[in-house]
Amino acid sequence: MRVSRSHRRNATVEPLSAPRSQPRKLSGLPLRKNNFRIRNAKLTDAAELAALMSELGYETTTAEMRQRLKMISRDRRYSTFVAEIGGVVWGIIGTLTHASPEHNDPSGKIIALVVSTKKRRSGVGRALIAAAEKDLAQRRVARVTLTTRFTRKEAHRFYEALGYERNGWRFVKQLLAGNS
Repeated sequence: MRVSRSHRRNATVEPLSAPRSQPRKLSGLPLRKNNFRIRNAKLTDAAELAALMSELGYETTTAEMRQRLKMISRDRRYSTFVAEIGGVVWGIIGTLTHASPEHNDPSGKIIALVVSTKKRRSGVGRALIAAAEKDLAQRRVARVTLTTRFTRKEAHRFYEALGYERNGWRFVKQLLAGNS
């Protein structure tokens, strides 16, 4: 997706290229600062995305990230968008649309959101969330969930400012050694 600013600092999104058979068209993302684009992630982004994941505490090599992107791109339930400024990727968001035993309509989950520490508080995170929410709404998702670590207090405030509310606990159990 290509995002460009108008005179009123509103943004529009134009399709760049779609890794899937039918591109999802997003429009009217509310960007506030900087001239950046939101687009679908590509395999060539693997090195920058690996660095972002490592910055968040998930040590990732370029090869590992490339493999993850290959698997994700084959499954239409996933969407992965990046924020790019001047040809450099500064953020990523990944979502999953899934059926739920609790609801009749599909549910959505933000499974990853990372903005480089160098670009936090610049509007990149908000634009990525807006792109993800628009994509999920086009998929007829009525609710979206996400998880974040207890220690990420700034992230908690960020999500709450965007209308997300705390409503439960996440429990994790490692089943196989070495898998994360």
